[in-house]
Amino acid sequence: MGAAVTTATRSGHISIAIAGGGLRATSVLRLLSDVENLDVVAVYDTGRSAPAMRLADDLGVFSTTELDELYQMSPLDLVLDLSDDPTVNATLEAQRMSGVIIVSGSAAELVWDLLIAKKRSEEQEKIFVELQVAYDKIRSHERRLQSSKEALEKANEELEGRLAEIFFTHEFFKALTTFSSVDDVTSLIVDGANGILGAEVSAIYLFEQQDWTLRLRASQGRPEEMFRESVPVSETILGAAFRDGFVQQSDVPPGSELAAWSVRPDEVRSQAALPLRSGESIIGVLMIASATFRELTSAERDRLQVIANQSSLALQNALLHEELERLSVTDRLTDLYNHGYLHQRLDEELERAARFGHQLSVIMLDIDDFKQFNDKYGHPKGDVVLRAVSGIVRQNLREIDVAARYGGEEFVIVLPETDLAGAAAVAERIRVSMAEYPHLSVPGGGSVTQTVSLGVATYPQHATTTARLVEAADSAMYEAKRRGKNQVSIAR
Repeated sequence: MGAAVTTATRSGHISIAIAGGGLRATSVLRLLSDVENLDVVAVYDTGRSAPAMRLADDLGVFSTTELDELYQMSPLDLVLDLSDDPTVNATLEAQRMSGVIIVSGSAAELVWDLLIAKKRSEEQEKIFVELQVAYDKIRSHERRLQSSKEALEKANEELEGRLAEIFFTHEFFKALTTFSSVDDVTSLIVDGANGILGAEVSAIYLFEQQDWTLRLRASQGRPEEMFRESVPVSETILGAAFRDGFVQQSDVPPGSELAAWSVRPDEVRSQAALPLRSGESIIGVLMIASATFRELTSAERDRLQVIANQSSLALQNALLHEELERLSVTDRLTDLYNHGYLHQRLDEELERAARFGHQLSVIMLDIDDFKQFNDKYGHPKGDVVLRAVSGIVRQNLREIDVAARYGGEEFVIVLPETDLAGAAAVAERIRVSMAEYPHLSVPGGGSVTQTVSLGVATYPQHATTTARLVEAADSAMYEAKRRGKNQVSIAR
């Protein structure tokens, strides 16, 4: 997450301004006013009579019809754009101060979903009330059976078990509120499923909208390699729960396709799954299973549903946190890392290379004649080229590599544990892929191909500091330009 949000989070508060005065902005303002550690400091709309502006006045929140006054608020960590007006978003981006994050579009919808999900937090109170009633009933039963030692011992055992469950459930829900990372939250959810329900096997699969799959994020009870990493939403009990809600198989027949989430489905004897929801959206599926026959009782199903509801709230919060973290280090147009995060990672990788005696290579890439392309065909077509370059770069990199938009039409690629020859080979693959990229259509029905020039430098051969390593790669790239462009040049 950006520096401002990180600082605010450490100090205990995040300061938010809202752009927009409609009904959705009004609902968000009302919900945010009830959230601890979140302070709405200003509301903007063009009309004083807008619902959110009137509510802001009632709540004592500063309201303004001048958009630039939002950035005069201090401290300010985040602007939530709920205006649905592209010119408002463009103005906010143009005037954005350092350290202030602007959340709009799908990210704003994510915030909306999170606030709606917050309403379900009342269910935690409900379970504690139910458990207290159960506790009172057990104690009453204990008093009535004092004349029978055997009955008294049985009641004591039930009481101890129920109190242990109350304590574990309380600690589980309390722990859910302390974690902000998706990995921590999903790991805690499977712990809770095993501890509260006595599940033998449990797993969390999160929904990936881009390919409509459910992807494993946390598991317990079996080695991770026993779970399929990705399951289409049309398959297994996971897909059935995604489509239909709670699904249970107390006695799984041999060869059942519903158990194919496991690489050894014949070892699954019973299973149940239910969706994790945020508002009307499904964010994942919680699944429990065992190698023996088991049919969940009505009480166990209720507890599983409560676990899912409370877990959904914490998980949605963690996903929002993860998305804000990603946005703070990502270039919006290319979806590569931004300039600031690049230098942070480059410093880390150079320090690691120096410590372990590894080589580290850097590639500087520049799109040939990009200014002339923009002048001739317009910036929207230029954006298409930038996204094409970022896609080709990603296709040619490993998971440990780092690619960033350095500025304008320049890109930098960091290749840990890579010598000069290996880096030059990567650069050549990128150059060829771009030169052979399907022609970009341009106005008038024509097409054009864009090429790139690349420079390569390696630590410690060409430089021993990050600044000089980037400078060496940059000089090599300009040498490729001087030699005629569409080339790879090695630093001297």
